[in-house]
Amino acid sequence: MGDKFQLIHDVSPGTAGWTVKVVVAEKFSPRVAQRSPTKYQNLILMDSEGSTVQATLYGQNITTFQDELILGKTYLISNALVKETNAEYKAKYGEIQWTISGRTRIRRVEENNSNILISTYSFTDFEDLPMYMDSNVDISKFDTVLLTMWEAFVDNECKYICQNLKKKPVLIGKHLKVTSFNGLSISTKADSSFFIDGEFELVEEFKSWTHTNSEIIDNMISEKHYLTSTPSKLFSKLSVPTDEKDFTEIKSIQGLKTVKQFFWIKGRASVKVLNQTYWYMSCNNCNKISSENYGDIYPCVFCKCTDAKAIPRAKVYMQLTDPTGYINATAIGNPAEYFLQSNAEILMNQTLIPTAASMRLSMDEYEIFYVKAITQESSPDCKFEILFIVNPSQIAGDKNKGKAPVEHIDEPIKLLEPTTKRSLFHSDTDDAQSSKKNVISQELRVRKKINEF
Repeated sequence: MGDKFQLIHDVSPGTAGWTVKVVVAEKFSPRVAQRSPTKYQNLILMDSEGSTVQATLYGQNITTFQDELILGKTYLISNALVKETNAEYKAKYGEIQWTISGRTRIRRVEENNSNILISTYSFTDFEDLPMYMDSNVDISKFDTVLLTMWEAFVDNECKYICQNLKKKPVLIGKHLKVTSFNGLSISTKADSSFFIDGEFELVEEFKSWTHTNSEIIDNMISEKHYLTSTPSKLFSKLSVPTDEKDFTEIKSIQGLKTVKQFFWIKGRASVKVLNQTYWYMSCNNCNKISSENYGDIYPCVFCKCTDAKAIPRAKVYMQLTDPTGYINATAIGNPAEYFLQSNAEILMNQTLIPTAASMRLSMDEYEIFYVKAITQESSPDCKFEILFIVNPSQIAGDKNKGKAPVEHIDEPIKLLEPTTKRSLFHSDTDDAQSSKKNVISQELRVRKKINEF
């Protein structure tokens, strides 16, 4: 990009006769203002030095410039309205903002300035995604994981990707959110943006790698590797508190109404309601409940998978207690197996109500729980789900202040794995087991009663 044009920092309110050469670095989806029906669209423009400015289009101008300001392309822009950013937004958007209107002069320049964009990116490796799970931290790159697109992304980027799947398009995403849905997944936010097959050297290298490894990639897709994020792998990048002050007291979240919050709790777990079903039949693809028989292949109505397999999944309703109070919580899948010290298939084959002599109904020592608060239809208060369980004795640096990363653990955390695959229930007869179909029906009948726990 030449030196005869002004740079972004040379332009301020009142500057006349300026022209800046910029690259469209980010282009967000149009949105409606909170306090008016006006629609607006924000863009991030970048000059040759990597400086950026937010430019905004309003109303009809969004449509007018829809095909003019293309992500990753270079333009000469002049006569935009330049104004100071409101004080409350300066930290996020910078000192000044531009407004692009019908009076703004925009001319496309046939230059490839992708190297400028790439030089400002800090990419995130796939193995590092768990540390951003269910947080508000933005990430800049993703690999083979489940991606969910919302709102305008469905009609635009998602549609294009679906039409070009055979070409295996390369995506660079910004401002994406990592969630704990289905183990680990990524979703768009209102300010997310994508480069699809962008004119970057990095993209060409990735395409070459994709072509060379096409058979391996096809196998990963057919085997749904994006759904195989193990809890231990996800957990390995989380930071477990080692200082007592970093744990959340249960009394502070009793009656919680704010959703999507996550807490580290140090306490004891116990089962207070024995008459509950400790497993449910589920889709192996999305973990949603299924009325099929074990091992059946069927079309799942939830995830639309045409060859879903019905498999059992462990679950337990329990009570978490610390010195300040208690909450009721649910453990599903691996955390339930860890607590019950068995696996889902063994649980499925039992029909008798457990007793204290036949299973671990409570933990003798304090353990560490990573808990998610989620909404429920039957109550304004949140319900809680246990995502991970950790034994404090496996965490090194208990005397140190602050949060010790998992890499500082002296011994590998044996996270969420049953210590023994033993039966939880004692039966004096071999014919006590009813059919799995009947047990599933019983599961569905008692669900409502259990939810009252």
